Amino acid sequence: MTAFIDRISQLLTTAPLWIQSPIVIFGSVVICALLAVLLLRVVDILGAWTQRIGTSKISGKGQEANHG
Repeated sequence: MTAFIDRISQLLTTAPLWIQSPIVIFGSVVICALLAVLLLRVVDILGAWTQRIGTSKISGKGQEANHG
């Protein structure tokens, strides 16, 4: 596996700049898109969680009855 990665990195470092640039830009866009999807998923989960907590406190759900 290391030899494969070394071969690819050697190929890219010896390639002309007009070949390196699109590869780096495309790779960056793909990685950033995947991270954006992950971040949006985390924000959606946290938003749903906080909305559920806020709704239960306002409506009185989840509170124990006072048998005092």
